[in-house]
Amino acid sequence: MVGSIWETQIREIKERISIVEVISGYVSLKKSGNNFIGLCPFHTEKTPSFTVNEKKGVYHCFGCGTGGDVIGFLMRMKSEDFADTVRHLAHRAGVSLTESAADRKKDDYYSINELVANHYHQLLFSDTQGRKAFRYLTAERGLSTQTVNDYVLGYAPNDWNTTVSFLHANKVPLPLASDVGLVMKKQASQGYYDRFRGRIMFPIRDYRSRIIAFGGRKFDGEDPKYLNSPDSDIYRKGASLYGIDIARSHVDRAGSLIFVEGYIDALVMHQNGFKNTVATTGTAVSLYHANVASRFARCAVFLFDGDEAGEKAGLRTTEVILSSDVEGRMALLPQGYDPDTLLIKQGKEAMNKIILGAVPLFEYFVKKTIAGAQGTVAGKLQAIKDILVPLQRIEQSPIKLDLYIQKLAELTGVSESSLRSGLRKANTPVHEGSPVAAARAGTPVQAPSQVETVLLSILIDHPEKMYNLYSGGIINLLTSTDIIASIHYIKTLYENGAKDIKNALFQQDLDDRVKAVLSAAIVNDLSEENVHELYEYAVTKIKKAYYVNEQRRLSREIARTSAAGDRGAHNPQIDALLKKKKEIVVSHKK
Repeated sequence: MVGSIWETQIREIKERISIVEVISGYVSLKKSGNNFIGLCPFHTEKTPSFTVNEKKGVYHCFGCGTGGDVIGFLMRMKSEDFADTVRHLAHRAGVSLTESAADRKKDDYYSINELVANHYHQLLFSDTQGRKAFRYLTAERGLSTQTVNDYVLGYAPNDWNTTVSFLHANKVPLPLASDVGLVMKKQASQGYYDRFRGRIMFPIRDYRSRIIAFGGRKFDGEDPKYLNSPDSDIYRKGASLYGIDIARSHVDRAGSLIFVEGYIDALVMHQNGFKNTVATTGTAVSLYHANVASRFARCAVFLFDGDEAGEKAGLRTTEVILSSDVEGRMALLPQGYDPDTLLIKQGKEAMNKIILGAVPLFEYFVKKTIAGAQGTVAGKLQAIKDILVPLQRIEQSPIKLDLYIQKLAELTGVSESSLRSGLRKANTPVHEGSPVAAARAGTPVQAPSQVETVLLSILIDHPEKMYNLYSGGIINLLTSTDIIASIHYIKTLYENGAKDIKNALFQQDLDDRVKAVLSAAIVNDLSEENVHELYEYAVTKIKKAYYVNEQRRLSREIARTSAAGDRGAHNPQIDALLKKKKEIVVSHKK
């Protein structure tokens, strides 16, 4: 089961629903062989690269790399979550869904959070310290009473059992309250105590306005300044956006989603008419945040403080945004200002001017990186290498990569051909050890080769063949970490009893790059092929590529070692390299 919906029910939905019919409601599709093609709805293109395979129930764009099943397509188009999308399709297909005990428990969590949020809100006005917190919010931070009420801001007294007592009085099971982080279990004795004490409370809602967590802020200077709910079944800190429930309905009119750094910053922005504003909940901007943003907006404006910390935050955000489907823009506030002080002192027009003047995030990243090169050739060379690092993550989106290379050439004065050559060299695969281990160590890896994609296509339809890859060590010869991750994922599904691998593939949260690799592999039409012969051919090609690359690598190492040594002197290291090269030749002939 995935969430509260059984795998068999999802399979039944997909059997009754035509993916071509659903997507045709959004994209004009034309028959092309065994597939249907059209212009991708997720990026701008003039030549159709968006492909839909009716038989296999998947779509894939060879331009921007997005792909998945009919559920994933509607999630993107309608900005809905997985469960809501499946319910929509189930209704359309006439399939009855059965909710589980886990789903009912989530409803309990939402209800408990709502109950406690209203309790904290009342304490903001009735508790002595709560009234001080209210004055801080209004007199010092510029929030209106209307905003405080509308967003149900509250106060948790500086006491160990105020929340516990309130939950007891309302017959709320404390273990459930502990699950969502409102109370904590005592270590040395039985019972629970309050997690949030002496803090202004900000209810964090999902896009459907359900309270999923809380952010607690000290206002008297004590540490830690912020304390957030822990991750739970209904809350993921690294993927949640404060204010998304309000912002989502204002994105179309504004044209973008604005990111700020704190809860109060977001509220002040909303209060001043910038209701398309969100804030992360205690973490830096992540790929999950970017993916959430891309469901609601094509553009994300990052409004950071104009100090060194704000500039660094902007640079860190670049790689995340380049890997996502949202366009990133950078808007720095004047030195010494944050959103509330700027709005109070200079007004809405000044803020609007800063937002409208936001520069493309990639352009900002390039200029700041080049500026740190100190004007030397060596410095500029290193700067360009640093800039190429995040571009390696988008090689599966050739159109996007092409546009960024063009922009980088324009900004640096380096030719496009030289930049592409530098990118290829940075992505030369290293076959020593597992590519996965190399990736974890930070070694750049290249996009999947055609033969590795074909191999993945075979494994999706014939997962039993993957064991030959592991037993024969072929898995360690693959150059794409995304292909390897996909194979590991298929192996897990297969060993957990998944009856239909294609149906189960897209039912969990996956990295977008892995989704793209999987959808591209599924779209491959192997119906006319002898799968056994094609599998043997693919394995042979992968082995040959490994041996050729390894021999070249050893030849280069022998040449470097010879050049660095004394002429005429015997070098045991060269002997070892020559022996290894000979072993590879012998092994390749077997």
